[in-house]
Amino acid sequence: MSARPSLFPLLAAALALGLLAPAARADAALDNAIALFRAKQFPAARAALEKIAAAEPANAAACYYLGQTLLRRGDATALDDAVPWFEKASQLEPNNAKYLADFGGASMQLAGKNTSYSAAAKGRDAMEQAIKLDPDNLDAREGLMQFYDRAPWPIGSSSKADTQLEEIRKRDPDRAIVLGVSQKVRAKDFAAAFKILDEALAKNPANYNALYIYGRTASISGQNLERGCDCLKRCLTLPQPGPASPSPSNVWNRLGNVDEKLQRPAEARAAYETALRLDPANRQAADALAKLK
Repeated sequence: MSARPSLFPLLAAALALGLLAPAARADAALDNAIALFRAKQFPAARAALEKIAAAEPANAAACYYLGQTLLRRGDATALDDAVPWFEKASQLEPNNAKYLADFGGASMQLAGKNTSYSAAAKGRDAMEQAIKLDPDNLDAREGLMQFYDRAPWPIGSSSKADTQLEEIRKRDPDRAIVLGVSQKVRAKDFAAAFKILDEALAKNPANYNALYIYGRTASISGQNLERGCDCLKRCLTLPQPGPASPSPSNVWNRLGNVDEKLQRPAEARAAYETALRLDPANRQAADALAKLK
């Protein structure tokens, strides 16, 4: 007579499946919400993430992506609404360097918007911690560099800003070029900015980012305009290195800026129109075109 199978393993399996099913559904809901965010369906992503965050207050990922979604709203209070969610995500996962870096960056933006020392200090501390956890987190290093470069004495420190720039240079020379030039442009030391760019382009004439930044610096300073125009046109013949680099629409917009400074309104108009054809959401090009006489 064969033994009857025990019911206990079957019951245990059923119980396990019953317990796992809600967790699987929750994971799927979060995955779907993140997919909506990445597809730039921000209102739908926000609704889904708000529902998850309300049901699971300790879900760090839901908090983080809700902050990112609110930030994409782009209105006057978007940053104010997003920062608390970034902060909560970093508190729930204090060893997540990405959450800390993004909270730090957003908090510093909020500090600039609201002239808030506490927000600036929180941003600095979050990015310092992000770097301790991940020394290669260049977003955090860039944020710290900008903090120390722009903050007034005694909070600011040019030596600390230079230290972060050097650490970035070790890891990403092209990014360091952009940051170093931006630093000089803010100080209106245009000669030093062009010197950095000339040296970079002498080493690599096809450096997409250096070409773009040369054109940008020319448009801001009003100097070396013809050279800036040539750099931007050369930039347009090269592939965009990555999503973080200026898009072709950005390049055309900056070319329009240079053409305006050169008193070439027809060329400027054509450049802005091309920028908008490539990216209808390019607000800078749209504003410049509307103002162009």
